[in-house]
Amino acid sequence: MLFKKLAFYCLIFCCSITVNAQKVDEIIAKNIAFTGGEHQWKTVKTIVSSGTYNYGGLEFEFESFSKRPNLYKYIVSSNGKYFAQAFDGTEGWKIDGFKDETIKTILSGKPALALANEADAELESSFINYKKKGNNAILEGKDTVENTICFKVKFIRNSGDTETCYFSAENFSLIKKQALSKNEELDNSMIDIYYADYKRVKGVKIPFQTMIKIKDQIILTIAVKKVQLNTPIPDKDFKP
Repeated sequence: MLFKKLAFYCLIFCCSITVNAQKVDEIIAKNIAFTGGEHQWKTVKTIVSSGTYNYGGLEFEFESFSKRPNLYKYIVSSNGKYFAQAFDGTEGWKIDGFKDETIKTILSGKPALALANEADAELESSFINYKKKGNNAILEGKDTVENTICFKVKFIRNSGDTETCYFSAENFSLIKKQALSKNEELDNSMIDIYYADYKRVKGVKIPFQTMIKIKDQIILTIAVKKVQLNTPIPDKDFKP
C-alpha cells in the first residue's frame, strides 16, 4: 500500500514537471514569435543601432555594432571624448577616453562579454533553441510588473549565470529582466532591466527603450533612435 502511494505521488510530481516544461516552452516560443520568429532572426547577420544614454542625468551619444555569432562593439561619446568596448569572438578590449586612456585594455573571460549597458553579446536571442545552447528555463508562476500580468521565468545560461525574465501574459513580450550586473562599476548589484517601445525593423521587433534600475533608483536610460540590419561590418572592426 505504501509503495502504491509513493508511486502515485511520484507520478503526480513527474506530470507536474512535464506540464511546467511544456508551459515554459510555449511561453518562450510565443516570445520568439512576438519578436519576429526564428526564421526571420536567422536572416539577420548584423545590427547597427544608435541613440542616447542618460546616465545619472548626463546624456551621451552611443553607437553599437553586432555581428553573428557574437561579435560586438559599442561606443559612447560626449564632448570629443569616448568610451569603447568590443569583442571579436575570441578576446575583448576596452578604452576609456573619459579617463584619458590612450591604450586599449585587453579583456578575456566574462569581462570580455560584459557590456556596460547589460545587453547580451549574442546577436540572436538566447531564447531561440535555448536547450541546444545549453540553457535552461523554469516557470516560476505569474507576477505583476507595473500593472502588467507576466509569466515569471527563471533562465539559467550555460555559463551558470541566472536571470529572472518577465514575459507579458498578453503579448509575450519581454518586459523585465532581473540579474546580477555585468558592470564592475555597479559592484555586481542586482539590477532590473525594463524593455519598452518595441518597434518592427525589417521583420524583427526590437525594444527602442531600455531602463536599468537598482531597487527603485534609475541608473541608466537607453533611447534607440535608429536601427539598421545587415549593414556589412568587416571583422577587423571588432579587433583590438
